[in-house]
Amino acid sequence: MRSHFGFSYKEGILFESWKTNNVGEFIGSWIAILLFSIFYEFIKSLRTILEIRWSKNNSSNGIDIQSSKNIDEEKNYISSSFLDGYYPQFTKKDIIRGFLHGLEMTMSLVLMLIIMGFNIALFFAVIIGVIIGYIIFGRFRQYKPKTSC
Repeated sequence: MRSHFGFSYKEGILFESWKTNNVGEFIGSWIAILLFSIFYEFIKSLRTILEIRWSKNNSSNGIDIQSSKNIDEEKNYISSSFLDGYYPQFTKKDIIRGFLHGLEMTMSLVLMLIIMGFNIALFFAVIIGVIIGYIIFGRFRQYKPKTSC
């Protein structure tokens, strides 16, 4: 494995079984990596949109933090020297949030490993894919849910 950037269309990518032996295979792999990078940006935007929606739903439901503290005092209170305080209850949103976080982390590490192969063309496949993905999906991170009167 080289420790400097170079270029060869005969490349091993991530797995021993993912080898490119000709230009066509390399271009196909380049496109697959580009699409994977775009999908990575989609997942990041999806996670942000869901977080914004969930936070807006909590505030638009008329939930007052002070009054909910009194109602669910015994349920949400954690007493310990380190974690002393009130915490939200565990919901299915936490499972979705955790799954999306894990998926996002896994995808980012896979993209990092592709870059660590030090093939300049694959490096640009990741960078161009992330740029295109952000152009397409990044604007949705500014999502503001429609509120009714």
